[in-house]
Amino acid sequence: MCEDDCEGKICCLCFCTVILLILATSVGFLIVAIVTPPEKVAILDANLTRFELTANQTTLFYNLSFTMKIHKYKEADYHDMDVDCYYNTKKFDSRKLGDLKLKIRRTRLLNLSSNGNSTMDLESNGVDAFKRSNETGFFDLEIQLKGKRISESDDGTRYTYKLSYQCNLRLQLANSQNSTQGNFKPVKCH
Repeated sequence: MCEDDCEGKICCLCFCTVILLILATSVGFLIVAIVTPPEKVAILDANLTRFELTANQTTLFYNLSFTMKIHKYKEADYHDMDVDCYYNTKKFDSRKLGDLKLKIRRTRLLNLSSNGNSTMDLESNGVDAFKRSNETGFFDLEIQLKGKRISESDDGTRYTYKLSYQCNLRLQLANSQNSTQGNFKPVKCH
């Protein structure tokens, strides 16, 4: 391909260098596209001001508020978004968020509040875990974000992905003796 003279070797060397640079750049973009998550979800703040079982241990009364952050790297539409709250693998609250649209590199903050009561079948080990948590004042809760993400590629092809994030929280029950304001550390959701 290259001639034996010096000029041909330089041309061949330049050509090979350009090809290698193009390949390296393409591989770099591919790695970034694969490694960069489609979005980041986190709980920035949370408060638990009521969390108690009735005497017959079947109804849970609760008051939970939290701020969820969704940060998107690429533009996408989110559909059928739900947030579910769990204690001891039992769902005690659910919120429908509906549809959201996030532009490229934008963040949406969702301030959610859940209060009410829920009939729960915690079984004996769940009731024992609740009693232990009630003694310490700390409760392990799980917040789940579910829905569908629809994004569009550069060529106009639309892709639909199932979305599911789990946020594990350890919250201190706020009461008149303690204030949990400012004690919460943000939690990344996976």
